[in-house]
Amino acid sequence: MKQLVFSALASLLAAQGPAELCAKEAPANTCPRPAPGSAVPEPEDLRSQNGVLNVDLTIHNYAYADGSTRYCYIDGNGNQSPNLRLKPGDLLILHLKNDLKVSDPGPAATNHVHAHMHAEKTGDPCGSGAMTPASTNLHFHGLTIPPVCHQDDVLKTSVSPSDPPFEYRFRIPANEPPGLYWYHPHIHGFSKVQVLGGASGALIVEGIERANREVAGLPERVLIIRDQDLLNPNAPPSKSEPVVPKLLLDRDGDAANNGTGFGKPAKDLSINFVPVPYPDYPPAVIQMKPEQR
Repeated sequence: MKQLVFSALASLLAAQGPAELCAKEAPANTCPRPAPGSAVPEPEDLRSQNGVLNVDLTIHNYAYADGSTRYCYIDGNGNQSPNLRLKPGDLLILHLKNDLKVSDPGPAATNHVHAHMHAEKTGDPCGSGAMTPASTNLHFHGLTIPPVCHQDDVLKTSVSPSDPPFEYRFRIPANEPPGLYWYHPHIHGFSKVQVLGGASGALIVEGIERANREVAGLPERVLIIRDQDLLNPNAPPSKSEPVVPKLLLDRDGDAANNGTGFGKPAKDLSINFVPVPYPDYPPAVIQMKPEQR
C-alpha cells in the first residue's frame, strides 16, 4: 500500500512543472503590509444602515520568511481591519470566521485551559474553553456591553478553525459615549501574539460633534497606532543617535522611559499598518491637500 501511495505521489510531482510546485509552496500573503515610508492608507468605513451593521470578518495569519507572523481581519470585500461605524442604539451583527493556521506550534503552544473549564472542545464555541494558538475570539474594547457569549465574553468563548462562522450580536447602548473604541482577539495565553501581529481594528460610535461642536462637519482621518515586534532587532542604533548610558537601559537592554527618545525600543510602531521601524524610523506619509484643515 505504501509503495502504491509513493508511486502515485511521484507521478503527480512528475506531471507538474516547477512553476506549479513553486505556486503551491508559496501561498498568497493573506495579511499584506505597506512598506516603510509608504503613504498612510485610510481604513475602509463600514457604516450601519437603518440601525444595523452586518459584517463578515475572517481572521487570517501569514508567516513571513524572517520568522514573524502577521495577523489580520479581512471583511467580505477584501478590506483589512475596516472601521466599524455605528450610532448609539444600533445593532451590530458580526460573523467571525477563523482561518488561522499554525505550522509549528512549539513547546509554548500547549492548550491554555482555565481550571474550571474542559480541556477538550464541547462542540459549542460558547463553552469550549480551549485556548490554543489556532483559536480566537473577539473583545470590543471599551464598550459597555455584557460579558456573555455572542456579545463580549472572552473567558469561555473560543472559536476554532473547524467551527462555522461565529455570530456576535449586540446593540450599542443608547447612552454609549461617542468616540473611538476597538475590536481585537482576547484568547487567553495567545492574545498578545495575535494583537502584536496586527489583529485589531477601530469601532467608532458616531456623534463626536455632540461632545465637541467645533469638529462638526470636519472630514475625519482614522489613524491607528499599533505596537509590533521589532523588524530589525539586531540592528545597531542609528549613527545620528547619541550613546545611551547603561544606567538608562532597562533589564532587557532597551531604552528606559527616560524621555531621551534614544536607544533600541522594546517595540516598533506602525500607523495604519505602515511600519516606522528602528533604527532609522523612516516617516510614514500623511497626504493632505494645500490649505486643507
